Amino acid sequence: MAEGYAQVGVHRWMLADSVRNEAYREALVRAVRPGDVVLDMGAGTGILSVFAAQAGASRVYAVERTDIAAVARRVIERNGFADRITVIQDDLEEIDLPGKVDVIVSEWMGGLGVDENMLAPLLIARDRFLAPGGRVVPAAVTAMAAPMWIVEFDDAQQHWRSRPHGVDLSVIADATANETDLVQWAVTEEDMLAPAQVLWRHDAYRCSREEADDVFAARLSFTVAREGELSAIATWFDADMGGGAVLTTAPGAPLTHWGRMIFPLHEPRHVAVGARIEVELRCEPSSQGGTEKYWSVRIDDGPLEEHDTRPRRAAAFTRPR
Repeated sequence: MAEGYAQVGVHRWMLADSVRNEAYREALVRAVRPGDVVLDMGAGTGILSVFAAQAGASRVYAVERTDIAAVARRVIERNGFADRITVIQDDLEEIDLPGKVDVIVSEWMGGLGVDENMLAPLLIARDRFLAPGGRVVPAAVTAMAAPMWIVEFDDAQQHWRSRPHGVDLSVIADATANETDLVQWAVTEEDMLAPAQVLWRHDAYRCSREEADDVFAARLSFTVAREGELSAIATWFDADMGGGAVLTTAPGAPLTHWGRMIFPLHEPRHVAVGARIEVELRCEPSSQGGTEKYWSVRIDDGPLEEHDTRPRRAAAFTRPR
């Protein structure tokens, strides 16, 4: 297989995401001034580097540590920007650039904002390479959460518990209830049982390295506004792309490759208007590009339901107690 082509698969989803791509293209048109130098951190296939060059950048450094960098070089060559875009295949911490850059662009967000563990590298790039007065795209990312009634998820779980083909497959339902997942279901604001709340917000200009390296944690208390079945806590993000533009994966917004991340319950639980839903959610950096999660849910003064994907603790997940 040609160099780098083995990794195209996962990037194909991003390249096919017109909502994502147009948001970044338009943001770079606003952020890049003629003659600017741009750093594309985690450049992947190089499409954001091409957008930056089209917007007028005189030099773009496309930094990508994986072998997909070979594909980026081909994309850049075929679009006529090999003279202005330099692809650097290396870890961000290991590179040196000839000078400061005017713009840093990066698609560092996972479905939960921080769950791809790329905020810290973004801040390393900011502190090492961004010129005074330079711009970062996106400027800030806010993660949101809300309790949801997701009928498709409930139906899928019921299927695994219904002895399909005469086989007890309830273990699949148990496993599914202890996995976070990015889902493409067309959930809407009408599926929310209570108004959304902020989990955390990270400003690319002000966030500290210590904050980026720490565990991301939030405790939220929701008051049910619509009676229904609580299936999961759903999360999404809003990215400030500059000039008042927002790239969002919120319920009701056009679907993107991110979808929405859900944190399921073992079984749907009925909630009445006015009920209190206490939620704790933790996202813990675990590896380069990866995180582990913990979440718990308590309805009113009822039992606490806990879930944990951390390997040393996942086997000890608990049902409501």
